[in-house]
Amino acid sequence: MEWIDTHTHTYDRDFGQDPEDCVRRALACGVGKLIQGGVDAGTIAPIRALSEAFPGVVCPAIGLHPTEVKEDYAQQLDILHAELDRCNPGNERELALSGASRLRYVAVGEIGMDLYWDASFRAFQEDALRVQLRWAKAYGLPVVLHVRQAFEPVWHILEAEQDGRLRGVFHCYSGSLEQAKRVVGLGFFFGIGGVLTFKNSRLPEIVRQLPPERLLLETDSPYLAPVPYRGKPNESSYLPVIGRKLAECLSMEEGEVARLTTGNACRLFGL
Repeated sequence: MEWIDTHTHTYDRDFGQDPEDCVRRALACGVGKLIQGGVDAGTIAPIRALSEAFPGVVCPAIGLHPTEVKEDYAQQLDILHAELDRCNPGNERELALSGASRLRYVAVGEIGMDLYWDASFRAFQEDALRVQLRWAKAYGLPVVLHVRQAFEPVWHILEAEQDGRLRGVFHCYSGSLEQAKRVVGLGFFFGIGGVLTFKNSRLPEIVRQLPPERLLLETDSPYLAPVPYRGKPNESSYLPVIGRKLAECLSMEEGEVARLTTGNACRLFGL
């Protein structure tokens, strides 16, 4: 029984965890792949290092997180785009000519909009989102969306950019059922994490009404640890706890949920 953590920041040492130890613990718990969400240009190096230490297990994503969008966002985007272009050339012939690393980014993310903490950079966030959505279409990659108190502006941008090539996941989904139905109509997936286990969460009722083929599991570690680990740094080894809760919500066997969500992740991210 293999699980896939579709969104984690295992490389982040700020919480006092050793990234390689975290990966080993995840593997011991049946988590076979961990997709790392990029935040800004500064996370390129640690994500690359962890991906190269665990090839085929740690899968890198690249993007500018909305809360990191500041006055210098254009320069940040230039650095990120150059890295993406180097590692994900358009075809194998270009790869051979460029001498690029075999490392491949599996998604553009974590990108989106966040108007909860600070709305003063809203226009910059909107522009950064559009730019990165276009990268995803150009390189044939899914997007990993962070949407906090910004569903409507994100939705309008997605609708405008959707030309049949745009696909991805609403990471750590926290919207309403009505919004979820719109997400389904757009062809996107839902990232389901530790919030599913919280006592007063509305998420269990919502996931019961979503298409199972659109559900992905994630930890968002080191954030949002599931019950009974709340208050501790989250990590990918806790993913089966979330999987068991999802199985309970869907009245399915744990192994069936593992196969379902793993298959969904492989389909979206090309794993």
